[in-house]
Amino acid sequence: MLVCTADVDSAGRLANDISRSLGNVPVWAWPDDKPTAIDLDSAVDEKLFTTVAVFGSDLAGQFFDGDLPTAVSSAKLVLLPSMRDIQTKPEARQSLWASFCRSGMVSKREQQT
Repeated sequence: MLVCTADVDSAGRLANDISRSLGNVPVWAWPDDKPTAIDLDSAVDEKLFTTVAVFGSDLAGQFFDGDLPTAVSSAKLVLLPSMRDIQTKPEARQSLWASFCRSGMVSKREQQT
């Protein structure tokens, strides 16, 4: 599951590029203030996600007070650069790819191409 700031972040060109680089169709999510919104723990348990990747420390701060946990329920948590930084800073794009590789979100085959 990839967690971005807003639904529009998951529909743009950058999101398409990220999805292609992962080699599969990821599930995108964003914060929702509606009382019927599901929380991350419930989403992980319900959908059996193994990895939750959050774009940006500000967004992660909305979900987690203080220290970032290493896991959300049974899924590992991966902190990624913000979508804005990925769009504007080459070092953020390099960090994004390194995080994908380190976390196992990219298969060995995609890492070699």
